[in-house]
Order: sequence, then C-alpha cells, then structure tokens
Amino acid sequence: MRPLNLILSAFGPYAGEVKIDFSQLGRKGLYLISGDTGAGKTTIFDALIYALYGEASGTVRETNMFRSKYADKNTATFVELYFSYNNCEYKIHRSPEYERPSKRGDKTVQAKPKAYIELPDAPPITGVKEVTQFVENLMGLDRVQFTQIAMIAQGEFLRLLLSSTRERSEIFRKIFNTQRYQQLQEKIKKAADETAKKLEYIDMEIIHNKKNIQLDTEKLPDIPVVNEFIDFIKKYIETDENKEKALQLKLQDNEKKAAFNNVQLGHADYLEKTRKAAFLCRENIKNTAGLLGKTEGNYKYAKSCYDNEYIPVVEMVSKIKDKMDSYDELEKLLTLVKQQEIELQQLDNKRSFIEEKQETLKLEITASKEKQHLLKDILLEKEQCVQKIAEISKQDKELKDLLADMEKYNKMLCKYKKAQSEYKKQQAEQEILHKKCDKMEKAYLDEQAGILALSLEDGQPCPVCGSSNHPFPADLLKEAPTKEAVEAIKKIREKLDTVVTRLSMEAGTLKGTFTALENDVKKKASQLLSCTDKDKIRKGISKRENDLQKKTIDLKKKLLDVKKSVSVKEELDKNIPLWEKQYETENMEMKNLEQIMAVATETIKNNTSKRTELTEKLTFKDRKTAVSVLKEKETYIMLLEKNLETNKAAYEKQKSFIDSEKAKLTALEKQMKDNNPVNIAELRKLQQDLLHEGDKLTRERQKINIRIAGNKKALFNIIEKQTDYEKLARKLSWQKELSQTVNGMQTGKDKVTLETYVQMQYFDKIIARANSRFMVMSAGQYELKRRLAAQNMRSQSGLELNVIDHYNGSERSIKTLSGGESFKASLSLALGLSDEIQSSSGGIKLDTMFVDEGFGSLDEESLEYAVTVLNNLTYGNKLVGIISHVEELKQRIDKQIRVTKTPHDGSKVEIIV
Repeated sequence: MRPLNLILSAFGPYAGEVKIDFSQLGRKGLYLISGDTGAGKTTIFDALIYALYGEASGTVRETNMFRSKYADKNTATFVELYFSYNNCEYKIHRSPEYERPSKRGDKTVQAKPKAYIELPDAPPITGVKEVTQFVENLMGLDRVQFTQIAMIAQGEFLRLLLSSTRERSEIFRKIFNTQRYQQLQEKIKKAADETAKKLEYIDMEIIHNKKNIQLDTEKLPDIPVVNEFIDFIKKYIETDENKEKALQLKLQDNEKKAAFNNVQLGHADYLEKTRKAAFLCRENIKNTAGLLGKTEGNYKYAKSCYDNEYIPVVEMVSKIKDKMDSYDELEKLLTLVKQQEIELQQLDNKRSFIEEKQETLKLEITASKEKQHLLKDILLEKEQCVQKIAEISKQDKELKDLLADMEKYNKMLCKYKKAQSEYKKQQAEQEILHKKCDKMEKAYLDEQAGILALSLEDGQPCPVCGSSNHPFPADLLKEAPTKEAVEAIKKIREKLDTVVTRLSMEAGTLKGTFTALENDVKKKASQLLSCTDKDKIRKGISKRENDLQKKTIDLKKKLLDVKKSVSVKEELDKNIPLWEKQYETENMEMKNLEQIMAVATETIKNNTSKRTELTEKLTFKDRKTAVSVLKEKETYIMLLEKNLETNKAAYEKQKSFIDSEKAKLTALEKQMKDNNPVNIAELRKLQQDLLHEGDKLTRERQKINIRIAGNKKALFNIIEKQTDYEKLARKLSWQKELSQTVNGMQTGKDKVTLETYVQMQYFDKIIARANSRFMVMSAGQYELKRRLAAQNMRSQSGLELNVIDHYNGSERSIKTLSGGESFKASLSLALGLSDEIQSSSGGIKLDTMFVDEGFGSLDEESLEYAVTVLNNLTYGNKLVGIISHVEELKQRIDKQIRVTKTPHDGSKVEIIV
C-alpha cells in the first residue's frame, strides 16, 4: 500500500483544507516530518489510519475528537486518501461524527459518520463498516496489524522492549491472533474445574443418601468404604422384609375374626332397630287417632260453605265484568276533562306572562329612546378628543426632537473645541519645526560652500560663479548637519504639514456642523417656546412637557368616558328596533291565545255533561271502585275453593297414615316373634379389641415398609452415584494433568502456557530479524536473546528478553541498557516485529512506513547508524517517514514535510523536496 495524496479538512489542528502530495517525495527513500509540539505531525498518520480503518492510530484519541477547534463552523470535517495497491488506485472519503450548523435556523445538529471508497473497476462502496471491511480484505490486515507494520509509534516500541512475559503475551495475542490458544487453555481448565465440582457434588450426594438410611433402634455404623456400607444395608433391608411378611400373616387372621364379629353385630343391630320401630308405630297410632276426628269435622264445614255461597258470588263477578267497558269510558272522560282544564290554566298563565312582558318592554323602549336622543352628538365629541390627543403627541415629539438636537449640538461643540485645541497645538509644533528645518538646510548649504571653497585656487575658475579671483571664500563650519539629517527632518516636516492641514479641515467641518445645529435649535425653540436663549430652552421644554402630559391625562380620561357612551349609543341603536319588532310579535301571539282559550272552554263544558250522564247509569261511582269490589269477590271465590281442598287433603292424609302404621306394626311383631335375643354389649367390646389390635399391626407394618422403601431408594442412589464417582475420578485425573500442562502450572517446571509456547516461536523469529539491525546500530556490540530459564517458578516466563554484550562476552537483562542503547534495541525489535507480521500475514508488503520520535537520546554516531538502518528499509521502492524534533535529522534528510502551528488559524503543511 502506497499513499499518493492525503487531504484533511477541519481535522485535528488543521483548520482549513490541507493537501499532502506524497508523490512529490518520490517512490522510495527517507523523508522527515518535523514541526512544533502539538502542530499535528502524528495527526497526519492518524488521518491516514482513520481513512483506511475509521479509527485513530492509538487508543488515546477517539473519532469524535477529530473536529478541529480552529475550524470555521461551516467548514466540513473529512479526510480523503488516494492510495495504490497492487498497481490499482483507490480513493477513500471519510467524515467523523461532529456538530455542524443546521440548514434551517440557528441550531446545531450532530453530523453522522460517513464513508465511501471509489474502486478502479467496480461501483463505489458506501458505509462506515462496509468500507473498513473492504480495506481489511484488500490488504489482509486489520488496524492493529497495520499500525504495528506501518507505524513505529512514540513509546510503543520501548514498551515492547521492556515488557514482562504477561504484557508481551497480550501484545502478541492481538498481533498474531493467538487468543485461540488462550481460549483452548481456559476451556481445558474450565472443563477440569467443572469435573472437580461434579465429583465434589456426587460425594456430597452419597453422604446425604447415607444420612437418609433408617434403622429401627440401633445407630448407623461408621463404615467409610462404600462397598462394605452397601453390603450392610442390603442385609438390614432383607431382615426388615422378613419382619413385614410375619406382620402380614397376623393382620390377615385379625381381619377374619373381625369380619365374623361384624356379621353377628349386624344381626343384633337389626333386631334392636325392629323393636324400636314397632314401639314407634304404636305411639303414632295412639297420637293420630284424636286428630282424625277433628280433620273430618273441618272438611264437612268447608264443603257446606262452598255449596251455599260459591254460585251467588260468581254471578256477581260476571255482572261487574260485563260493565267494565262503561267504566273505562267514564275513566277516559274524567282524564280528558282534567287534562283540558290544566291546558286551559296554562294558556291563561301564558297570557298573563305576555301581558307583563309587553308592559316591561314598552317602558324599556321609551327610556332607551330618551337616552338615545341625549347621545346623538357623542361621536363628534369622540373625534374631537382624538384630534386633540394627536396634536399634543405631535408637540411632545417636536419637543423631544428639539432636546435631542441640543444634545447633538453640545457634543458637536465639545468635538469642535477638542479639534481646535489639537489644531493649535500641532500648528505651534509646525512653526517650530519649519524654523528648525530652514536653519538646518541653510547650515547644510553653507557647509557645502565651505567644502567647495577648500578646493578653490587662484587663477582657476569657480565651478559656481566662474570667477578666477576668490577674495572672500566661504568658511567651513565645525558642526554642520548631514544631507541625510536634512532629508529626514524635511520628511517629518511634510508629515506634520499634512497633519496640520487635516486637523484644520476637520475643525472647519465641525464648526460648520455645530453652527448649522445651533441655528436649527434656535429656530425650533422660537416656534415651540417663543425663546432663543439656549440656557432657557431646556427649562422651557421641561415645563411645556409637563403641561402637555397633564392635558393628555385629562383628555384620555375624557376619551375613555366618551368611548363608553359611544358603546352605549351603538347598543341602543341596535336594540331599539329589535325591541319594537318583539313588541309587535307578542301582540299577535296574545290575540291567538285568546281564540284558543275560547275553544278550550267550550270543549270542557261538553265533556263534563257526557260524564254526568254515564255516572247515573253505573252501580259504582268510578272504575277504581268497581275493580276493587271485583278483586274482593274473586279472592273470596278462591278462598272457598282452597279451604275445601285443604281440609279434604288433611282428612285423607290422616286416615291413610293410620292405616299404614297398623299394617307396619303387624309385620314387625311377626319378625320379632321368629328371632332369639343376643348380647350386643359383648359383641361391641370384642369388635373394639380386634380393631385396636389391627391398627397396632398396621402401624408397625407401615413403619417397616416406609423404612424398607426409604432404605432401598437411598441404597439405589448410593450405588448409582458410586458408579458416576468412579467414572468422573478417572476423567478428572487426565483433565487435571492436561490443564496444568497447557496453563503452565506443573510443579517444579517453568510457567510456560500453550499460548506462550506458540508466541515463543514468533518471538524467536522477531529477535532474529531485529538482530540483523541491532548489530549494525550497536557496531557489533549487542545482540538480543530470549531468556531460556525463568527467574522464579511463581511468575509466567518464556517471553523474557536478555542482551548479549560481545565486547565482554556477558549476558544480562535488557533493562540494563542505557537510554540511547534501549532506543536502538527497541527500534530494531519494532522493525523485526513489522517484518514478522508481514511474513505471517501471507507475505504482505507495504510501500510505506512511519517512525515516530525517539532519536533525541542518540549521540551523533548512533544517529548515523540508525539512519543507515532506516535507509536500508527503503530498498525496493519503500518510502519511510520519520516524525521527529531532532535538528540533526533536518541536516541529514533532504525530503521534508514541515508542519507549522499558528495561534488562531490552525496548522499549515509545507513539502520540501
């Protein structure tokens, strides 16, 4: 991957749009990125990484922090990267999330992150994740791998050099994707832990089932060997089963005896019940014989009443029913007359209401017309008030304008006096300077004449006047000004002349302005206040404003009252015609009511006459009375029928009951005569003894059965769990050994995990690649070596680093190197890591690399070696950028990108080739 062009807009410290054309730097070689701290050197690499992967190069900056604080609010934030890969060119455009002005209103909105990539032979791909996925697939590297290859960042390579095994393992895990080995370690350890927990749980279940074993009276023996304990429980269960069979036989014998006794007891109970039933029958016959005669007399009396009264009452009911239609007609007439009388009364009430309303309306119309006449000129009065208020308002405005003009006049007068004073001051200085300038110019010319006189000779012509005689040659002055001094004071004089002229014009302009204002103020004051004295004008304005304010208040109060009167007049003009129309309408309604009432009175008279005639023909005065008598007679008929039926049923029931009891008594006496008496008390005592014995045997048998069932269940569980325990114990043995091996936990051995073992192979390759550079940069003195033996058996090992000093043949910790030596070692290690990542990623080759800082700790010789090593990286069309402040590098590297920081406008970029 080779960057061709990078465009940053409102990104980091770059306020505007900045273009970095990498093609100007050539296809290979070193170039330097230099500038002030915070100017934005590393931001260039951040922008490149952000364009490719949508993230910053490190973990410190987030993407929502890319917006430049120097940028104009309307400048968009984005990055565009043009790059080539496998002889094809691509363009990526990305913009982060940031606040931008809304297109509508003054609010701000959150701009969402966007991305697209233009391809050489396919349609563009859009979307933040989609573009990142395409770049990863294209180059075969994710962001972490790319930054490890293309960017040796400030501090990162030194951290890799001095890391412990644990820290270095975490770095390699991200780079070489060895987390699958770590996951395998954890999976194996987790499986072993789970098996151990299962084994512990089964052991607890076996103990729990042992506690569930029940014995009769003896205590459960302590037998630690599970198989021996199982044999003991099996024998105990067999003994309990034999006891249960013996109890079963005893229970069967008890049940046979109890069954025979129950038969005997049942026969005795039957004879006792028969005797009691016979006694009850005799008592019933005796008690019922007296009631039979009474019920017979009641029945005969009820039949006599029915025969004598039933038919006359039925005939009377029939006659009342035949005349019910006439009663209905009478009822309708009564209701109709009553309703008509109510309606007539309502009409009379309505007529009275209308009469009262008409009288009130007539009075209201008369009073309103009188008030209307009094308010006929109120609109004219309102208009006059409005005009007077407007006139006063105009006068008040003119007074305020006059007051404002006076303020302007006073300010202008102050400006004029100030300008006049400045003019006089500068004019005095001008006169002094003119005199001084004239004096210096004369002295200078005299000096020139004296110099010329020195060269005059008798008989030789003067170059000025041409005379050959020189009787009075000019004297040479001791302290004459130079030509430069004369020219300088002339320039000062010219500048001062210009200033004096400008001040004169300004004072004249101000005088004209304030004179015009003064005349305008006097004219307005004469018109408004009949006064031109400036000292009296302000007092006159104040007095006149107070008078106008009082008049305005009085007029506004009067206008408010007039407006109320206008509203009253408008309301009267609107309502009087309506009231007059209403009066006429109600007058017509009154005449219609009187006609309706006359017709209603005549109708009531006719219906009352019909009601009187119908009442004379009927037995009862109204339908209600007739219905009441009818219900009374019908009830009496029902009473006669019910009384006859009730007494007849009572008599027949008593007679039937006595006959039934006599027959039952005869049958019971015959049964008692054929059976012998038994001792029921002895039979019942025997029954209680047998039941008590049976219950005792049952409880004892149930207790043994429960104990047998519980012990069998516990025994089954123990045998089942013992089998599972043995299987899991065998499984845990090999799982534990495997877990300790892959997790580096074996006793007495180095703490090397499976993942660390795999990483050691990568680390050895990295060290080999790093030494090819470290030996050059250290002039053959130092060589890196992976430490083979751990410092102790407690911490992880396998990725520790030592250094071999070929000058004295010693091997020691990498941490013993000096600052400059550590930088060379860490740079070599970082370059070796970069080479190994490219190799392990399928031989991917990048045509660009950045090295960020760290050269400040090197002496001149070491710096030369480091630059030589970095120059070697550029073989094969590789372009390497060094980000540094070191001044010596500016002398050694011709191609440069210089970043300049400005206080307010952000950073600028300049490419020097």
